[in-house]
Amino acid sequence: MLSRREDCRNTLKKNMSTKRLKNIEVEQIANLHNKYIDTGFLSTLGIPFLKLIYQLMNNSNNAFYLIEVEDGKIVGFVSGVISIRGFYKEFFKKNFIKGTVYLLPKLLKPVTMRKTLETLFYPAKKENDLPDAELLSIVVEENYQGKGVARKLFIKLVDEFKTRGVFRFKVVVGSNLIAACRFYEKMGGVYDSETEVHKGEKSRVYKWDLMNERS
Repeated sequence: MLSRREDCRNTLKKNMSTKRLKNIEVEQIANLHNKYIDTGFLSTLGIPFLKLIYQLMNNSNNAFYLIEVEDGKIVGFVSGVISIRGFYKEFFKKNFIKGTVYLLPKLLKPVTMRKTLETLFYPAKKENDLPDAELLSIVVEENYQGKGVARKLFIKLVDEFKTRGVFRFKVVVGSNLIAACRFYEKMGGVYDSETEVHKGEKSRVYKWDLMNERS
């Protein structure tokens, strides 16, 4: 029979092991994001900043990420938010110092400063009664593209939204990303409108209403 001290040590080791695994997982996700969403603004902020975002998602009520594992490795992930505004507030409340340290050198560039402000103020735009919940990112490693991984991840996202009581969500995707737009249309996304998160960069907004699937 284990003593209380031994039991505490084993619990601590288990928690430390879980934490290490989560850190490895977050690092892999940040690297996938940086590699495959290379035209996205967040990727320009660097992997350390991306890691902060996904670390928070792992423990947030406002956001989450889900992974697809094949052959013993992460081959894709999808992330979503219940409230993008709430998530950004939570992020800077919990990561203000680290986030500022990572951002400051990049904010010396006027373009980066402008895009950072546009990103932060984007949630304040309430257009056409769009839902707050949003699919933020979906990435599949190159060797696994075209094998149904993205579809699996999207279904996982929908199930997670439903579990959290969310039945309407949207995605904002660059109008020039034709393959991505076709994917969202294939997954039942309804085109809503065109918008500009960043000045001069057109994006398409797709939305989903899952209410009819509740019965």
